[in-house]
Amino acid sequence: MNIFPKISKSLFLGNFFVAIFIFIFALNYIGLFAQDNQDNQISQEPAIPESWNAEWQNPSNEMRPLQIIHGRNVTESDAAYYRDQCGLGGLVINVGGSGYIRNDDNWKRFVETFKTIRNAGLRVWIYDEEGYPSLSAGGAVLEGHPELDSLELVYDSEAESPFYVRDCYEFTHASNNVCAARRYPNPLDIRAVQRFMELTHKRYKKELGDDLYRQAEAFFTDEPSLMAVDLGQIQEDIRKQVPTRDPLDPNKKNLPRVPWVDDLEERYFEKYQEELRPHFISLFQGDSETDRRIRRQFWTLIGELNRQRFYQPIQAFCHSDPKGPVASGHTLYEEDVLIHIPLDGNKLEALKTFDLPGLDMLNSDPMAFHYGAWVAAAFPCSAATLIGERRTMSEVSDFSQLNSGDKKPVSLEKMEATAAWHCAWGVTEFTLYYGIKYGEAAPWRNEESHKKYCDFVGRINAILRNATPIRPVLLYYPIEELQEEYRPVAEKISQRTQSQKLQEIADSFHRIGTSLGQCQIPFTIIDQESLTPLLQGNADLEFNESNKQLDLSQFNGIIFPRHSLHKPFDWKNRSFQEVWVDSDQPISTPAEIRDAVDSFAGPHLKLNPPNDHLIAGTFERDGHLIYLLSNPTDSLYEGTASPAGNFECLKKFDRKSLSENSLNNSTQWTVLNPQNGNISNLSLASPEKESQSKTVALAVRLEPYSTLLFINSCR
Repeated sequence: MNIFPKISKSLFLGNFFVAIFIFIFALNYIGLFAQDNQDNQISQEPAIPESWNAEWQNPSNEMRPLQIIHGRNVTESDAAYYRDQCGLGGLVINVGGSGYIRNDDNWKRFVETFKTIRNAGLRVWIYDEEGYPSLSAGGAVLEGHPELDSLELVYDSEAESPFYVRDCYEFTHASNNVCAARRYPNPLDIRAVQRFMELTHKRYKKELGDDLYRQAEAFFTDEPSLMAVDLGQIQEDIRKQVPTRDPLDPNKKNLPRVPWVDDLEERYFEKYQEELRPHFISLFQGDSETDRRIRRQFWTLIGELNRQRFYQPIQAFCHSDPKGPVASGHTLYEEDVLIHIPLDGNKLEALKTFDLPGLDMLNSDPMAFHYGAWVAAAFPCSAATLIGERRTMSEVSDFSQLNSGDKKPVSLEKMEATAAWHCAWGVTEFTLYYGIKYGEAAPWRNEESHKKYCDFVGRINAILRNATPIRPVLLYYPIEELQEEYRPVAEKISQRTQSQKLQEIADSFHRIGTSLGQCQIPFTIIDQESLTPLLQGNADLEFNESNKQLDLSQFNGIIFPRHSLHKPFDWKNRSFQEVWVDSDQPISTPAEIRDAVDSFAGPHLKLNPPNDHLIAGTFERDGHLIYLLSNPTDSLYEGTASPAGNFECLKKFDRKSLSENSLNNSTQWTVLNPQNGNISNLSLASPEKESQSKTVALAVRLEPYSTLLFINSCR
């Protein structure tokens, strides 16, 4: 989990339609406007499918969050408490007790706990570590196997032999986290990964037996990384409470480092047909084309080995039993693309190797979305799109608030608004570290508020979990450009330790994504590997399990950050648009970015008056277009929201009703409030031989931290 906060600025520009008729409804003041003088009516029956409405009225456990409870035994009364009083849909559990996985009695208690939870009708995920980061198996992987320790190649300019390999522990996340200071196995060493799976994944399957094992939904992998970077020391009041499992060497010199594995030079030569050793210096410094090429090749290989040797074996084990749990989890430090390089090589490629990609969100101030937290959700949700999956996961809590400021848990309203922006991005599974009750210290947080939160998430999932996110704008992930520029440093990594060019690349990427969010324009992050099918003319291929091809018809265009390496692509006769931030007329402000993508931005809501804080998502389900709109601020928003955008991406659904014209001529809209369960149906008299189409504008009253769902009900 990332305990280092991120701050960035947020602005917003936009404008749209003036309302003529206003309908006021209890609690939310929702209306529908038309350019003509036809009478509007409120329908009596919910204008959404009955199956949606049934799930909305009483969300099933499948739609509800899961609570993470490390190593606890669960009795029948415990399970009923979590289900009935707290409103949870399931639990994330692991083996617990003295000795962790080394104690057979712990396994027996785990199996009984698993049975108890399932007998209560609750879902179960298996957390694959004692604490975190995953791969250590509570230290058991390295017991008797020091050769499996993480390694780093360091550069010591003062040494007679400046390049050498050593163990990778001090000055890394392994020794600076809030769980335990503990040596970490090497994720680039397949032997370490195989031993980890023998001790954890395979043992869980053996102890549970096939029937129970197949009732587990997912394995939860928590914050694996390549380690070889200094992320900085955690705050002292937390650090002094963290146990030290493996002593640190006080005499070890802090040096620039890159991850290493014994056969790396052999793999490098195999891939690039050149020796790496003569170019070691290029990994740490140098501005020549050769230096940049070596760095890009090195980190590309590191990313591939990380995926092939860590993520793919775990996924392959999960796939070995098609009825068993899927591979899920999240990586470390999602919010800063600079840090993706030393931690993952290529974060998007790592996340695409999860069946159910996830993120970590420790900040429950919903405005964190605009301060850079959108990046954490954008990567796993984009990865899911790129592999043809719908579900994504968030490990969410108010850790940041509990360890800063007044050190109080956040309100229910902020919890809900935080969940809402996750859902806008496409998150479906919420695994919670939220405390359930705090007594007199925080009376606003208890079983009742926890249940209300779970009801809120369940209602949104009742509508969106089986819907498809519509994000036809692509934002290019400039990982190769960042790899070329990245120089390892001994000190805590930050953008100021890097070249001006790298800072400009990272800043451009973050600014584009932030600006699109401020304009309520959904988008998908894509890297070079996933762009390749576009270049090969495979645009008509549909994703399916046997084909594993990306369905490209859902995208309308792409925007490239500054210093992108590539020349304009040949899109093989696709009607596809490009925007280059580096151009004769540079694009930098939110207004310029909005205008640049306006012609190919997909269906979205344009606000009047504009508001750069409201967060939106667009979805399609069974011929219905669904908009989520959430207010992450403490201020009331009143205005209108009008359907806008390029609807070409909707052709993939073969839904003629989902054209811009049909939306503006829609006779029925439904507005749902997930906080209280209210449904408002808005009917508009059918047009009769009109020469001009009507323009729809939904009147919006969003209270602080509130959320609404707007559904086009034409079919």
